[in-house]
Amino acid sequence: MDIRKSSGLIMHPTSLPSKYGIGDLGESSKLFIDYLHETKTKIWQVLPLGPTDEVEYSPYSSSSSVLGNINLINLDNLKNMQENIFEIPKFSNQIVDYKNVYEFKEKIFEDISKNININEKSYQNFLNNKVIRKHITFLTLEKTKKETWTNWSEQEQTYSDQLFEYLVNKHELEFKFILYTQYEFFQQWNELKSYANSLGISILGDIPIYVNHNSADVWSNSSLFELDEKGNMSFVSGAVPDDFTVEGQIWNTTLYNWENNRSNDYQYWINKLQNNLDKFDYLRIDHFVGFFQYWAIPINEPALNGEWRKGPWKTFFEIVSKHISMSKLLAEDLGVVLSETDQILKEYNIPGMKVLQQRIPSLDKNDEIHPQEWGEGLIAYTGTHDSPTVQQWLDEANEVQTRYFNNYKSTLDLSFKNDVWDFISLVWESPCILSITTVQDLLELDKKARFNIPGTQKGNWTWRLDNLKELEKTIENLKSLNEKNSRII
Repeated sequence: MDIRKSSGLIMHPTSLPSKYGIGDLGESSKLFIDYLHETKTKIWQVLPLGPTDEVEYSPYSSSSSVLGNINLINLDNLKNMQENIFEIPKFSNQIVDYKNVYEFKEKIFEDISKNININEKSYQNFLNNKVIRKHITFLTLEKTKKETWTNWSEQEQTYSDQLFEYLVNKHELEFKFILYTQYEFFQQWNELKSYANSLGISILGDIPIYVNHNSADVWSNSSLFELDEKGNMSFVSGAVPDDFTVEGQIWNTTLYNWENNRSNDYQYWINKLQNNLDKFDYLRIDHFVGFFQYWAIPINEPALNGEWRKGPWKTFFEIVSKHISMSKLLAEDLGVVLSETDQILKEYNIPGMKVLQQRIPSLDKNDEIHPQEWGEGLIAYTGTHDSPTVQQWLDEANEVQTRYFNNYKSTLDLSFKNDVWDFISLVWESPCILSITTVQDLLELDKKARFNIPGTQKGNWTWRLDNLKELEKTIENLKSLNEKNSRII
């Protein structure tokens, strides 16, 4: 891994302030980057930036692992906006009202996109990327058909250049909408990333190991997934019981046919990783242990009825590493502990994770160690997007956890006499190469600001920062932590 000792913040763009009801890639994102620069924080960690469904609106449930969430497009930066007059609804400043925000932006994009010239050189160059071209084809079909791809005609269930040309002519408006919005997303994202990089800020992206069944990934690579003769799933992905959910989790994403992936030299994965590394400086792979061992659940059954299966790790990393820079990858390796995982992380110098909320013992009999004894080649977190806020954790901690936390914080070199900031300081003072917390924790917010509760389908991903000025009170503390712990290089 080529990250030097530094620190980072988790802040998904949707959570930034904006008059359009959802954080976007405009001015507030640049101001947040300025804040990172001022506090000498070197990493901005975002969640997956792909299109979301319109049920859960989860960044981890997408119709494409490559394309972008068009609702992150900043309207003020669109060249064509001056010709359009529209009334902005009264959106909440505290939460994202996804349904109404998506409907509002869709109408604007439809109005602008119908007038574009798809033969312009910029659009044609964009479509030269074969993976992007396939995924745009799928999203166009999805917009016209409004049903899962297994119900489409035989001609539409397989990508071809003929199908692409057919869609361009037969469904011109829908195609223009997808092309225009995806192009604008990438234009704005690349500009924002360049701005961050110019100030020495790197972007840490995130990619789930699994993808949705109704996605461009599965549609265009169906032989690489575990599907029956009609293209349907018999087993789905999920997780065994853990610290987050005692009954396990059902993700309902598609399992891989790893044998076919191996026969194809993992080209799908190479393309997917490379397209994402084109967007980010570093990439965290969610549920990394799935490459080694994964939980397969019979469709429509409880998670506890699943079974363990072996992953492809022996050949996967050997082949993929010949094409992808392993030094750009991070592993979300929480949960199941396997010696094989540890072997690969060490061999390819890929850092795993430790989350302090999970590592403060809840029982007197335990094998946990003080954060000061964690290894250097790790990413240390106070919590993740799936965790309670630190304040919520403190409010709900049992007697044993409270005792261990008080013992840990008594060893701090930089103590704030504030439990939330002392919690953050414990992570910053660990020897880990990278320490990360959330904006909610910097602001000492309680459970009302929790971003996601795993295993639940509603009410997640909605938290927003009302005003970036709220961060001003955190500048000196965060800057002091970075300077005191030499996380400023």
